[in-house]
Amino acid sequence: MDIKQAAINRREDWELGPLAPKRDVGSKKDTYGTIDGQRLRGPALPTKEREAIMKMWGGTYYLNIAKGDRMVILEGRDKGRIGTIGNIDEDRCEVTLEGLNMIDVEVPKWMQVADETDQRPVRSVEQPVSLKHVRLVAPLKTKGQDIRDVIIKEIGTSHFIEDRDRMKLEHRRFIAGTHTEIPWPLKEDEDIKDQPGDTLRLDVEVRTFVPTLLRPPMPLSVIDELRNRFSKFRTRHDPEYIEAKMQEDREKQAKKAQIKEMETPLKALHKQEQRLRRKMAKKQILSPKMLTKIGAILEERERLGKALEQVQKGLLVEA
Repeated sequence: MDIKQAAINRREDWELGPLAPKRDVGSKKDTYGTIDGQRLRGPALPTKEREAIMKMWGGTYYLNIAKGDRMVILEGRDKGRIGTIGNIDEDRCEVTLEGLNMIDVEVPKWMQVADETDQRPVRSVEQPVSLKHVRLVAPLKTKGQDIRDVIIKEIGTSHFIEDRDRMKLEHRRFIAGTHTEIPWPLKEDEDIKDQPGDTLRLDVEVRTFVPTLLRPPMPLSVIDELRNRFSKFRTRHDPEYIEAKMQEDREKQAKKAQIKEMETPLKALHKQEQRLRRKMAKKQILSPKMLTKIGAILEERERLGKALEQVQKGLLVEA
């Protein structure tokens, strides 16, 4: 239904009164007064507006509400009624409360299933409610030890605590300014059904392997399969891998032969001289005369260093 046209029709009906035309006729007879399913949810909110709304609920990191919590509506036709959270939309800051804020939605023909008993083109569904217009309701003990529902205006948060039994991180929530903890809703156990392809428990409990020191835990061929196909510890490779490595070696050899063919006489001479210098460097041995000369140079340097140190000490004394 077009919202703009609906507003014009409403104004016209109010002005004409008893003379207003009958509108629930024609092709829209069965779906008059409904809205399109695309209008069921609001638009995604800007970041600043979303953070401002989520701040009162602890933010997206410390979100203080969860599926299964009970909330009361503060505005609208269902004001004062309490419902259970069925879904939380953090992008739009909305919650869906089961059985509350119902609205009629037009169902297209392609979405109607022939097997359903209800063939009407209209369905009543819950319209999401903004988090600004709801408050959390929790059962708490009074002074007389009676349990009653309490509307909580502001919620406080603790730091994350590790639950080692469930291997999860969770935080606790309190009534702001007090030490009264608000319990989280109980989660129903998941109903896991057996499937035709599931392994039977009898098959799982059959002992198929007995460890022994007389042989390795598994054949070496299996170990090769479990290793990386390019591992250097692998003793068996695929024929394709071996052929690829051999092709790489052939390409390297061909490249070296091509470089050698392109070598100039001058470059060959330089290589020959370089090999001779390396050979001479390996054979070169210091003679006694050279060792004596090196020792004399080292003694002279040590003497000059001591003399310089004495001169510096004398200057410091005079100063």
